[in-house]
Amino acid sequence: MKNTGNKIENIVIVGGGTTGWMAAAYLVKALQGSVAITLIESDQIPTLGVGEATVPSIRTEFFDFLEIPESEWMPQCNGTFKIGIKYADWSYTPHTTKNNEFYHIFGESKKYDDIPLTHYWLKKRLDGYDLSMSDCCYSSTAVCEFNKSPKFLDGTTGVNYAYHFDANLLAKFLASWTVKKGVVRVVDKVVNVILDNTGAIDFLKTEKGNTHKADLYIDCSGFQGLLINQALKEPFISYSDSLLCDAAVAIPVKTDNIDGLRPYTIATALSSGWSWEIPLYGRLGRGYVYSQKFISPDEAEQELRKFHGSIADDIPAKHLKMRVGRNEHSWVKNCVSLGIASGFIEPLESTGIYFIYAALKHLIRYFPDKSMNPALKDKYNERIAFMVDDVRDFIVLHYCTTHREDTPFWKANKFDLKIPDTLKRLLEVYQAGAPINLPYTDEGGYNNVFDAGFDRFWTNSNYMAILGGMNHLPNSASPILNHKPESVNKAEKIFKAIKDNTKNLLDELPSHYEYIKNLYLNQKSSDEIYSYTSVKKNEIREIDSWLKVKVS
Repeated sequence: MKNTGNKIENIVIVGGGTTGWMAAAYLVKALQGSVAITLIESDQIPTLGVGEATVPSIRTEFFDFLEIPESEWMPQCNGTFKIGIKYADWSYTPHTTKNNEFYHIFGESKKYDDIPLTHYWLKKRLDGYDLSMSDCCYSSTAVCEFNKSPKFLDGTTGVNYAYHFDANLLAKFLASWTVKKGVVRVVDKVVNVILDNTGAIDFLKTEKGNTHKADLYIDCSGFQGLLINQALKEPFISYSDSLLCDAAVAIPVKTDNIDGLRPYTIATALSSGWSWEIPLYGRLGRGYVYSQKFISPDEAEQELRKFHGSIADDIPAKHLKMRVGRNEHSWVKNCVSLGIASGFIEPLESTGIYFIYAALKHLIRYFPDKSMNPALKDKYNERIAFMVDDVRDFIVLHYCTTHREDTPFWKANKFDLKIPDTLKRLLEVYQAGAPINLPYTDEGGYNNVFDAGFDRFWTNSNYMAILGGMNHLPNSASPILNHKPESVNKAEKIFKAIKDNTKNLLDELPSHYEYIKNLYLNQKSSDEIYSYTSVKKNEIREIDSWLKVKVS
């Protein structure tokens, strides 16, 4: 008979919000009800509620894993689709050039002859071709431009997508869903963390005079790091020398979104940071991520209000400070920190919620027994550190490749940032013309020596979207293309196929608003909705005109 006396029997999660309830939902599903889970959340501590955009892996790695369909959770969370991010005024000083917008579209580009299509485009671009990488290599850019849904009315997928949603509403939805699965919710505030003689957490004391004891503690207490930092004294590694933004101000704006429900996030560079615009069903999430070294909170709020105009009048703003970086170790003793309590990077690429479920996936992969085997902890910590550092490098890329130097903030980003050595090496390879961070393949394993044994999240197509959009081009295209004229000709056929697919998608996809409305109301058949939202003659003319300019 197997000895199961050492197995984890109970888990206490400290902190609710998006992180806590995502953790509870994931763990109750992954552990198949074999562990008693208690979540303690205070009704006195407000949640941040600004991490409202996501990346595509949330579909398979979280919602599909939990077996919760879009029709069940999206209407409860004001959810909409997200196909990518539109960047405005990042490349150059505003009003100095017409080409100061670009998209970061989801999904890996196609390949031919084991060379990414992005690098066939790069050769064309260096030879004088003017079309952007996202227009040339993806149909999704046009889908964004015309506010189309990424899905057809029968529910099948046309282009890759993620979600926008109200993070506070998602937390409430998951709380209800999770409690029904057996998780115990305790409304109380942890006021004291008692350690045992080994330095591990023994038990917790709450404001109401209760005690809670567990085999494993999950710290979801946000920036305060109640367990991991305050009680266990784990050091925090700051990224402030590489990422200057350390604060944010948010203003939610109500809107009906009927004709202009965008299927993408907008990130607009301002004087001392950048503004986000996230379209939810019924409101816009708007805010300003900035550096307090260059602008005060009051000045940032005024700049944000001026940027958005009268639509933001009389709406109270919410200010917060950000701790940018990560814990030296995310798992210490019998405590695992998740979400903001573990690490945080400004939400430029919507990675905050990704950090939560990606860490949970690793936790299940290296799930311990009561002995807290150091080998499992070490491997988990190694992977989490790599994950956060990898995102740091990608966000730094957005700042160190800008051509802007019109304000002290942008000048500091261009000239004074500490560029991580890992990013420097990638940029050296890029400048030589070769693809960087090629994704994992079954045939060849990881195609980058630095990636061996790790899950590299940002791949060649992601890097090319930012580098190409910033017009930060290498000295030459990949030298091997000079020896592959037939492959270059074949790639042209792929570009043509993408153009044809773009036209078909624009003709057949419903508008983003109508698909979401149908999903929410669920009152009409697909045929009725399609008849109502079929492409109008004037829209067809607009599409044809756009295609002549963009894809000719």
